[in-house]
Amino acid sequence: MHAFSSRCLLGLLLLALPGAATAAFASPLPQAEAADVETPPAREMEWYTAEVPVTSQESRERDAALGRALAQVLVRVTGRAAAPTDPVVQKALRAAESMVVSTEYRDVEDMAGGVPVQRQALVASFDPDSVDALVIAAGLPLWAGERAKPMLWLAIDDGGGAGPRLVSAQQINVVKPLAQRGLERGVRFLLPGGTAVEQPATGSIWALDPAAISVLSSRYGARTQLLGKLSRAGTAGWTSEWLLADGGTEITRWSVTDPSPQRAIAAGADRAADALAARQANHVETGPPERVDAEIVGIDSQDDWLGLATYLQSLPVLRGFEVVEATPDALRVRLDLAVDRARFEAMLAGAGRLVPETATTVADPSLPTLVRYRLAR
Repeated sequence: MHAFSSRCLLGLLLLALPGAATAAFASPLPQAEAADVETPPAREMEWYTAEVPVTSQESRERDAALGRALAQVLVRVTGRAAAPTDPVVQKALRAAESMVVSTEYRDVEDMAGGVPVQRQALVASFDPDSVDALVIAAGLPLWAGERAKPMLWLAIDDGGGAGPRLVSAQQINVVKPLAQRGLERGVRFLLPGGTAVEQPATGSIWALDPAAISVLSSRYGARTQLLGKLSRAGTAGWTSEWLLADGGTEITRWSVTDPSPQRAIAAGADRAADALAARQANHVETGPPERVDAEIVGIDSQDDWLGLATYLQSLPVLRGFEVVEATPDALRVRLDLAVDRARFEAMLAGAGRLVPETATTVADPSLPTLVRYRLAR
């Protein structure tokens, strides 16, 4: 097998990635200015918005796509890749429409074998209060607040004799697999500018020495660091070794061997996300589950009732409900909640289907709270 130079390897990685033909390298950055690896720049709603591929705009496929989009959002919001398998979450995925704020179909261009390929995607944004209430009802951690943006220090040596080379903002497409997987897990990474001061630190990166690199990371205002090195692993392909650190202190380290260098690079994201979520995501303190006697007004037809019943059955924070009384003007139902009433009504606010009007707290805590809701039009 012929040995490739590190420069050739970077070129091959670029050609294998979507968009490489039109965006080969980022412009050099000023000293101590980091490149945010994710594209486009983060928005406030980003963790509650997901894009999933579709083949048509038919209602059945749209429903399935919304479920997949909500699953992506829940992975990001909880920090747990297995969040969509939770039984409470599974129920919510089948009724993802009830949490949707907005949807948009978008034409997307990918690259396959260097050839542009057009596809269609559905972009869905979900109500944060509803999603958070679902997470709490499922007993999952909530990854709220400002998240660490790890500084990514990656060196590559393909065995061609040139030694390891630092991947910087000028080779941003090389780490796109890691960046994309990071966004799927709720983590954004930063890349160094590749200044003359940083190039001599390649040896410390190769040694996975966070203490030696922490000073350089601090120049970008980054305390969290992800150090990685990629090298050939004989016939097995490529091995990537990783170390996640808080300043100069190691948090965790791991290694992955894969025939594909792109997948070996992408492997840096999952374990980093797991470790960061374990440190930053928390189970939210909430009140005990409640029972509510709800008087629902504004039901004017059988269609209203059927729609209300379908909506109530779709709510993942509702264990069950029982019709107590029906009159021409209102419907009284007993709601068995999996969360406290405040969390339940936060979820209702996101959908806007039921609007609380009055609440009466009874003296006996064993009895349900009396609440009047109006069915919104």
